Amino acid sequence: FHPILLPFQMLFTFSWAEPFDDFKTYMENQYKTMSDEHGQWLAHKLNVKVCPYCNRQYTFTLDSKGNGIDGVKTRPEFEHFYDKSTYPFLALSFYNLVPSCHTCNHIKGNKLIKIHPYVDGFTCKFRIEDKQKIALDKSNLLLLKQSQFKVALNHSANEKTNIDVFGIKELYNQHKDYVREIMDKTQAYDSHARDSLVDSFQGAGYSPEEVYSFVWGRYLDGDEHEKRPLSKLTKDILDQLDISN
Repeated sequence: FHPILLPFQMLFTFSWAEPFDDFKTYMENQYKTMSDEHGQWLAHKLNVKVCPYCNRQYTFTLDSKGNGIDGVKTRPEFEHFYDKSTYPFLALSFYNLVPSCHTCNHIKGNKLIKIHPYVDGFTCKFRIEDKQKIALDKSNLLLLKQSQFKVALNHSANEKTNIDVFGIKELYNQHKDYVREIMDKTQAYDSHARDSLVDSFQGAGYSPEEVYSFVWGRYLDGDEHEKRPLSKLTKDILDQLDISN
């Protein structure tokens, strides 16, 4: 079977007179065969570097061979947007296979969500709130300890399904130490500090935008969030605190 035509070739080898349960078993087995034999190839072609569901974990595809040893072979797991048990006819659809981290793949299971990362993306906004659900700004950051603020989200009704199923809010509140670091850095990154950094780096040929990325990290533009974990969280907090380049 050619990997590109694999889903269609396998479907046509199946006898539609067989019961649904047999068809489900057949498709699940065919998916396992595809995953075992062509999963590394597919993950390499898709080249998804960060889990599109959570933006928290890398999903590198690697197949290296050492000197006389087996080397390292790893790839993201393929999460079925429509689970293959309920929708076996989509078990081999490339559009139904989302490269994801182990956590998201196993949390979701057979649950239905409404935001497909290939179609809609994840556009909700993270923000820092105090216990009274009041959004923070630079004027009151230092007044709160880590236990006194939380990471919240502004989201649509459809995005809420993803947030609830994957536990996004709960998971991101495990990153409050990272959020605290950003909050602390914003206190020192005023206009004078920014201009000083720009002046010191310009002699080396760096632009103000590049200096900004040195301070806050790369890949903060919306179309680059899939390149580094927590990049969307970082950008949303910087926007909330009115930090720009």
